[in-house]
Amino acid sequence: MHALLCLDIGNTHAVLAVLRKDTLLKEIRIPSSPLLDLSEYVMAIERVLAEAGPAECKGSVISSVVPRLTAPYTQAIRDVLHHTPLIVDHTLPIDLKIRYDDPSEVGADRICNAVGALERYSAPLIVVDMGTATTFDVVSADREYLGGVIMPGLETAGRDLFKRAARLPRVSFDFPEKVIGTRTRESLQSGLMWGTVDQIDGLIQRICDEWKAPGVTIVATGGLAGIIAPHSRYIQHVDKALTLFGMKYIYEQVTGASI
Repeated sequence: MHALLCLDIGNTHAVLAVLRKDTLLKEIRIPSSPLLDLSEYVMAIERVLAEAGPAECKGSVISSVVPRLTAPYTQAIRDVLHHTPLIVDHTLPIDLKIRYDDPSEVGADRICNAVGALERYSAPLIVVDMGTATTFDVVSADREYLGGVIMPGLETAGRDLFKRAARLPRVSFDFPEKVIGTRTRESLQSGLMWGTVDQIDGLIQRICDEWKAPGVTIVATGGLAGIIAPHSRYIQHVDKALTLFGMKYIYEQVTGASI
């Protein structure tokens, strides 16, 4: 059976995944730093393909926001699968109109999120991706990418705070039992966790107030979506594989293949 190799290269991790139809067969994560030898990227691709089980990879696709990693992963795919992967960017002929002032500034991951959400949920849409940065992507019912918002992600904000404030302890990203902390650890967790929830909900509300689109669907993705989303007043769906499936839909639209 045919399958698709997807590489979502982010600032913190690269996710290597194998998809077939509506099933995520396997995924592994490789740190984005430091830069590895080409042979290590080859081994990572061979590993995810082996762990996914018997399936012929009909193609491959890369979404990258880390330019220095795009070339070695591309070469690794050529070495393993003997073809050149599709690279996601704003120039691809896909069913999404990018209304950004400069479309080249829209990250590949945000394009994938928009396409994935359009295929899996009802538009109009706001997609909240909780990664190194937390991004908000606004997508119309006419399949237009209208723009969005970028703010520091929870882990990024936490690391910066711990680094700059010597007397503050590192804490886990868990919700405390109460908002008003009576210990420094609880106070930090309250500020980081509830502060992130309220930032996200506040920005969703501001987007909706400005946009005035009826019946907006709010979808969350990213590593921390499962922790944050249940406490949000507005997020309706959590879809951790949204970016990967967006890559699959883009590959199918561009190549005409069906995975």
